[in-house]
Amino acid sequence: MRDLAITVPHYPYGAPCWVDLLVSDVDRAQRFYTELFGWRWLTGDAASGGYTMALLGDQPVAGVSRRPPSAPVPSQWTTYLRVGDISVAAHAIATYGGRPLGRPVQIGALARTMVAVDPGGAYFGVWEPGDLPGSGTLDRPGSLTWNELLTRDYDAVLDFYENIFAHGFIDETEDGGPRWSTAHTGDGNPAYGLAEIDADWPLEIPAHWVTHFATDSVVSTVAHALDLGGKLLQGPFDGPYGLGAVLSGLEGEVFSVLVPDLD
Repeated sequence: MRDLAITVPHYPYGAPCWVDLLVSDVDRAQRFYTELFGWRWLTGDAASGGYTMALLGDQPVAGVSRRPPSAPVPSQWTTYLRVGDISVAAHAIATYGGRPLGRPVQIGALARTMVAVDPGGAYFGVWEPGDLPGSGTLDRPGSLTWNELLTRDYDAVLDFYENIFAHGFIDETEDGGPRWSTAHTGDGNPAYGLAEIDADWPLEIPAHWVTHFATDSVVSTVAHALDLGGKLLQGPFDGPYGLGAVLSGLEGEVFSVLVPDLD
């Protein structure tokens, strides 16, 4: 892969640093997200293991991989948390009640990665960086701005991520509402949200991570997504992280668009 002038934010241990999309029809997904976010695509060479990345301007912001028919996971966006040694992380995940899915994968010189399932059933990834520490930009329209984990096993899942990633959780629950908190990395910065799926949610909705992409206008982005064949699942709404809406892509992969509140 040709050299990129990557200006990467600092990603401490346990921080969400990368997202990628697993879909059966990569070409169709690329057309959808190109139209929606203005991405262009860089197909990897031998140095990157053939991994394809989405670029916003000249910065890498996401990856895409083809989902084989036998894959144990659905078409989805995966959130990756930064680790120092992926083998140590895999052992910790199994020790504290998670389940690694296969062995770590080497993405050429970019990173070593692995997908796992947490005790609540949500899929997530771990990312041991090589030449690619993570997304080259944050909070810019079309780039990652926030991540959120929704689970029905709130206590067990909180303990799991706290034990493995040393996240400090600050309770943000409002009176009478479902439990939710903000996970903080060792430097004290907020990393992601943890929310409880309560009894009001349909039973068929599984535990899942949500990738939030920044936008300047939720209404216009949602309208554009619908024109392209996406679906509106929730919103628009004014939430704790800003004005947002939850969508699904062409293969049902869930993601959100958000006008981030950066104050």
